[in-house]
Parts: sequence; C-alpha cells; structure tokens
Amino acid sequence: MSLSEDQADCCPHCRKLFEIVHVKFRLNGPAMIAGCPNCAMVSADVWPAAESQIIDKAKKLAITRAFWPQVGTRMMESTSDRFRYVLALLIGALATAASLRHLIHTYGGVPREEIRAAALVAIPIVALATVFFRRKRQLRRKRQSTAFERGA
Repeated sequence: MSLSEDQADCCPHCRKLFEIVHVKFRLNGPAMIAGCPNCAMVSADVWPAAESQIIDKAKKLAITRAFWPQVGTRMMESTSDRFRYVLALLIGALATAASLRHLIHTYGGVPREEIRAAALVAIPIVALATVFFRRKRQLRRKRQSTAFERGA
C-alpha cells in the first residue's frame, strides 16, 4: 500500500496530521521525527541533500565519458602536489615563527610588542630583497642566454 502526497503527513491509523517532534540537520541532509498526537505513532524521515544528488549525477556522467579520467588525472595530481607543498611550507613557516617568537620572548627577555614591531618592519625589507634578487637572477640568465646565442 503506497501513500499519496496527501496521506504522507497523516497517521495511517487515525488519519490525523503528524506533529514534528525533532529535526536534526546533518551534512548529508536533514532528518525529521514526526509523531501522531492521538495514537503516538512515530515516523522518521531522512531527506538526502540536494547537493549530493547533483554531485552524484555529475560523477555518474563523468564516469561514463571515456576522456574525463585521462584529462583530469594529470592536472589534479600536479595541483594536489603543489597544494601539499605550499601547505607544508606554510605550516613549517608558522611553526618556525612561533618557536622563534617564544624563544626570543622567553629566553631573550624581549617584550612581545617589540617582537611584533620588528617583524612588521622586517616584512617589507624581506619583500624588497626578494624582488631585487629575483630581478638580478633574471638579468644574469638573460645575459647568459644572449652570450650563448652569440657564441653559437
């Protein structure tokens, strides 16, 4: 026996409307517990999230296409490798900065405000030095390539 749309929110025994007892929102969709006020019949409904249905349909479509796995695999591998490298670099830099700040404050006796001020002053200096040395390296490579072309 299947319920129609009108009967879906009614108790199958006494035909009274269900009252919502509890609603829980989860990552994969909301879940609702409804109960009949007359005969204490309880119904639990779980609605899957619409986004996961769309993602599932997209995955199914991508699997059926023969060229998707070949096209996306190499790009995703290089992107994930770069992301891991950058993430590891950022975590290492953060840990190093925190350790240095702690050691300088604890054992050096330098107040935190002075460490902060010195770090803020050092940021533009390091940025300018980086730009300067990169340009110097690019000019050196240009000179080497033109010298190589002349000699060849």
